[in-house]
Amino acid sequence: MSKVIVIKVGSSLVTDSNDSIDKEFIRSISSQIRDLVEKGFEVTVVSSGAIAHGMKSWGIKEKPKEIDRLQALSAVGQIGLINAYQDEFRIHGLLAAQVLMSHGDFKDKDRSKNIKTSLKNIFSLGAIPIINENDSVSTEEIQQGDNDQLSGEVASLIEANYLIILTDQDGIYKEDPKKNATTQLIKNINLKELDDYDIKFGKPGEFGRGGMETKLKAAKNFLNERNEVWIANGKTGNAVLDILNGKDQGTKITLTD
Repeated sequence: MSKVIVIKVGSSLVTDSNDSIDKEFIRSISSQIRDLVEKGFEVTVVSSGAIAHGMKSWGIKEKPKEIDRLQALSAVGQIGLINAYQDEFRIHGLLAAQVLMSHGDFKDKDRSKNIKTSLKNIFSLGAIPIINENDSVSTEEIQQGDNDQLSGEVASLIEANYLIILTDQDGIYKEDPKKNATTQLIKNINLKELDDYDIKFGKPGEFGRGGMETKLKAAKNFLNERNEVWIANGKTGNAVLDILNGKDQGTKITLTD
């Protein structure tokens, strides 16, 4: 059985209120990826954070609404984002490969085939693809897209076994835990019975465009009876390794009868 994993990293993880890039998190995820590679996994990272990092680089506190300003922020922030990954990857004997794409790429048969071939070639060279939306040139992505959906599309395309979506929450709760401290963490979700969980979705994060609802949509687009999706707190120890080792971590999402 192939071992293919897509890890989606949210903006709230790669950026820090005191530092434009959260180096501690990048160091942690890089170490985990090294362990996965040593175990024979093909790892792809879908990472948000370019616009957020661009905002912090320019000292902008509130996210602009103007498309042209968001594109400029993304263009500046993407450089720091990929450099942060590359610096930590090198420490762990890894090499990062930047890949920018849009949702439109998956709607075209030839472009989808080219993406799949390109990612396979990157794997064969021993590098780790770091994927982000092509915000600096695509207005459609800034207005409508999010990396949660992109991670699901990538995972489907390369026939991944696991899609692990890392965020700053411990998983999916019945309600927003920031508003209700006693709300219940849902450990397992069967998408075929989603309405039974009575989940009240909160608003997306300050920097990111996707909330828990978009993560469930990404899971729905990717899941079949042979793969799994996890939503977990990326700041909790070795979240990815813990999930694959069967430890109690996050919310597991499946599609079963």
